[in-house]
Amino acid sequence: MTQDFLYGVNPAFEAIRAGRRLILRLYLQPDFVRNPRLKKLHEFATSRGITIELVDRGALFNFCQSREHQGCVLQVGPFPYSPFAELLQEKRLLLLDKIEDPHNVGAIARSAEALGWNNLLLPRRGAPLLLPSVVKAAAGASEFLNVAVNCSSNQYVKIALEAGYQVLALDGAGKTMLEEIAAMQLDKMLLVVGGENAGVGQFILNNAHYIAAIRQKGKINSLNASVAAALALYLL
Repeated sequence: MTQDFLYGVNPAFEAIRAGRRLILRLYLQPDFVRNPRLKKLHEFATSRGITIELVDRGALFNFCQSREHQGCVLQVGPFPYSPFAELLQEKRLLLLDKIEDPHNVGAIARSAEALGWNNLLLPRRGAPLLLPSVVKAAAGASEFLNVAVNCSSNQYVKIALEAGYQVLALDGAGKTMLEEIAAMQLDKMLLVVGGENAGVGQFILNNAHYIAAIRQKGKINSLNASVAAALALYLL
């Protein structure tokens, strides 16, 4: 069985709370009682009957290959991805096209969960899956999302169009402002956010109903992909 080692207090806590993965073992540093957050995590894991093992910080690093473990590592089974077909009854879908940075994917997942966009589409190639680094950047919020990974970006869009979704591509060169789209109150929407370098793919731009930009007032002409996504998720 494939296993992941989630690291950081929030990812560990939220993975246990979400209850979607098989929880195998929680590893904690021996002096966890001195840290209120680790102590709370220990109490929570104990209440759920999770096996807990105390190990030194070197062992924690070896498990997750990161110094950002914050004194804990949670050994878990694989994330339960959703077939795209099962998400086609949802009103809001979010597609990340050509976003390769795990931190951006995690940050967007965190914003999506907080703002009620619970259905995330990741292309089967060219984007990180819900790796421990993504879950860490998402502060564990990704554990509550429905995530599909079984299509290419273009296939997601083709199928969504056939299913009656309005496709909105976020692009700095867009002629429509997001506020205008929000005012339309679209019934079924697929929002596509592209990578900082490549942007949204040309096929998607050609087939989107709307290409929208975020109104800016500063002197720079672009936003970080995760920031742009958060603004769009909030407005829409």
